[in-house]
Amino acid sequence: MNKLKHALRFCLVRFLTLLEIALKACLFLPIPLFMVWFSYKVDISGLFQGELAPREVANMLLAGDTVSNYEQMDERQILELYVQNLPEAQVPDTVALGSSRVMQLSGAIVGGSYYNAGMSGAGAMDVMNAWYLFERAGKLPKNLILCVDPWMFNGVSASDLNKKADPELFAEFLEKALGLASDYEEPDQLEIWKALVDPAYFQGNVKYYLKQRQTGQHETEDGETIPFKAMTGSLESLDFSVKFSDGSIYYPMTFRNWAYEEVMAEALAQAGTISAMHGFDTMDPYWTDLFDRFVRHVQAKGVNVVFLLTPYHPFICLHVYNNPQGLTGFFEVEPWLREYAAGRGIPLYGSYHAGRAGVLEPLFFDGIHCRPQALELMFPGIQAAVKGERTAYETLYLQEYGDVANTKNALIGYDPDCVVPNEEWYKYASTVTWAQLNARAAGSADAAGA
Repeated sequence: MNKLKHALRFCLVRFLTLLEIALKACLFLPIPLFMVWFSYKVDISGLFQGELAPREVANMLLAGDTVSNYEQMDERQILELYVQNLPEAQVPDTVALGSSRVMQLSGAIVGGSYYNAGMSGAGAMDVMNAWYLFERAGKLPKNLILCVDPWMFNGVSASDLNKKADPELFAEFLEKALGLASDYEEPDQLEIWKALVDPAYFQGNVKYYLKQRQTGQHETEDGETIPFKAMTGSLESLDFSVKFSDGSIYYPMTFRNWAYEEVMAEALAQAGTISAMHGFDTMDPYWTDLFDRFVRHVQAKGVNVVFLLTPYHPFICLHVYNNPQGLTGFFEVEPWLREYAAGRGIPLYGSYHAGRAGVLEPLFFDGIHCRPQALELMFPGIQAAVKGERTAYETLYLQEYGDVANTKNALIGYDPDCVVPNEEWYKYASTVTWAQLNARAAGSADAAGA
């Protein structure tokens, strides 16, 4: 009996001692927890929050700011951080994907809550990666405007086009989203997370944070000034590009105000290279099939898909028509897309050929980038687009110039069936509204009835 009491007393003393130690340890627990939290939030090396400069841009965009020096931005990192930190309440109803050829598509043209996730030089991998960032984060839009560039189907230049894209993210998308075999391997995050409990990393974050507070200067870990600032006031005379909070961009004054001769000189240079098009003899079966799988996957998520084809300068179209060698795949894309879109119930707007969309030369910045005014002529806004409705301008243009060959086949080229309207007609037609068209139609019907 005495042995039992002794054993119980011994266990009770041990328990109370351990409890006392645990309680004392709890008093110090907030310190390591604070160190972990602080290192995670400041994250000078960008192990968890991304590199400092792209993080700064993403935070400004999320705050609704217009950000300077677009030319210096790491667009892919910024998009990843933007989506990563995007609050549920700010998930846009509509997202646009594509290359720089879609980046003049602004929220004012699209309507509703919107973000332009286009990236300069984007190939098929970039487009699918951008979509997967939203999908993986559980922040899907209701509508996807997919600006389809013809080079997405060029297998010859695929490796060069996709050299900036994240191959690991793409492999993850193929395997986890599309269910295709890939070389994706789950990354080992253990070594990275060890930094959170490293006192040296905590000290580095504290020094950086205090320096930022004292100087008010935004710098990288290496002490270099972060060149991105929130812009206020007029943007008209800036000598650099800016990125709006909706993801669209605004070019510098010098580029926007190029004279006709400068635009044509650039178009001539671009026609000589046709970026990402050489060797494009036919649409590549792999990338064509992957495009189909991607579109079907997006639609299966309940997202409305809209195709947008932004036009090339008329001179580019003429050059391609006269010099088709090595570019015959280019001729295949638009007819295929139109047939594919019709089969999948996807509204399609625009054309690679400026004449088929009624876009005049003055509506181009250069040979491959059209002005936002051109997009306004072709795109009716997202609410109308998902219903397949057309702009008043396009309707009037087709009434005036359209025919079966022009609207149905839509081959890349320069031929009598493809009309670029004159400026006088354009000035008139671009001001016509749907109300005026309806009134005219009603008047015509009354006249016919009489």
